[in-house]
Amino acid sequence: MATAADIETLRSLNSTIVARATAALEAFWGTLDLSRPEVARNALLEFMPVLTDQYGEAAAVIAADWYDSLRESEGVTGSYVATVAATVPEEVVAERTRFGAGHLWTENPSQTLLFLAGIAQEYVLQPGRDTITESSMADPAAAGWHRETRGSRSYPSGCKFCQMLASRGDVYKKATARFAAHAGCNCVAVPSWDAGAREVPTALYRASERTSGMTPEQRARHNERLRDAIDTYVD
Repeated sequence: MATAADIETLRSLNSTIVARATAALEAFWGTLDLSRPEVARNALLEFMPVLTDQYGEAAAVIAADWYDSLRESEGVTGSYVATVAATVPEEVVAERTRFGAGHLWTENPSQTLLFLAGIAQEYVLQPGRDTITESSMADPAAAGWHRETRGSRSYPSGCKFCQMLASRGDVYKKATARFAAHAGCNCVAVPSWDAGAREVPTALYRASERTSGMTPEQRARHNERLRDAIDTYVD
């Protein structure tokens, strides 16, 4: 079982990657001519996928190394090497960037930077999270993975959404489960080699589903299930 120190090591590495990505974004932002919003937007549409790809790949490699080191320290039997997950597709990053760039045409264009910093963190960390979750499914000795929360000053234990998905340390055992995250999310995925670990309830698999392809009606039903799950699984 991963110790608090093991988990903090991963969080610290993630924080370093995010800090470097954020610094690169802020430096690029400083080169933009905000009096020409269309030009600035087009520059960001080119820059953001490169940024998230570069630092996302680094996060994935770090996560793979961490997984392998943890597996060795746990004395897990059998041979397995973590697989580095893919970075977030360019079209996904571009779509979110285009949306956030709408602030460039307002009286407060700096809101674009705040928005992009949030999605940069999310998309930089996603390949690392995917590396751990996918490896936990492919590793013959693993039982799955669980979510470890750490929140912000306002939510020390993580927001209710994250607390719900953590489900008191229960394990995700189905390959269809995704690590749902939000901008500013400090949660990490941790592999489990405990064959007797309790599986998360079915409702939490549904709660982690992507909403991007849902119709408004489907999203409304999904959000209703989320509220019910939070009431059920968050103290």
